[in-house]
Amino acid sequence: MATKAMNVAAIEKALGEPWADTRARLEAAGGASASHKELADALYPQFDGVVDKHGWWVQGAVVAYEQEIGRRVPGQRADGTFDVAVSRTVTGGRDDVITRFAFLIDEGTLAGVALDGAARTSKTPKRSFWRANLEGGTTFEAAAEPKDDNRTLLVLTVSKLPSAESLEDWRTDLKNLLQQL
Repeated sequence: MATKAMNVAAIEKALGEPWADTRARLEAAGGASASHKELADALYPQFDGVVDKHGWWVQGAVVAYEQEIGRRVPGQRADGTFDVAVSRTVTGGRDDVITRFAFLIDEGTLAGVALDGAARTSKTPKRSFWRANLEGGTTFEAAAEPKDDNRTLLVLTVSKLPSAESLEDWRTDLKNLLQQL
């Protein structure tokens, strides 16, 4: 599989310590016998106030550790399902980009998979979203975030895929959708 593992070098830089030290912290917190939540809960307070976005980096460190011990493979969530995401910067404002994306959905299907119910749109001060449940229990999200006055970062994510085998097919389908914008 071509999916990349977590970038340990980036985690070392962000947390300000060698990976061996972070790994030792995780092993002291229960290691392979501890749940993802238990590992994250043990590591989280150690980096609170030490590093920006420490919760995000702690999650990344726990995922990297779980990949290292063979508990999960790249792209796999703690519940055993898989996620894949692609992104591209496109022209236009965030709401315009979401509207253009919505027009790509052909007769209630996304990359050949039927929508399970109606799509939903929402906004936060930072992003605009288009979300849908897909047949088979997977979910889809398009998230648009402004880069500058006329460019928007669009991230397409499919979540809750049942197996690693479908990741690369979905990645190709999502990239094709981005190309259409």
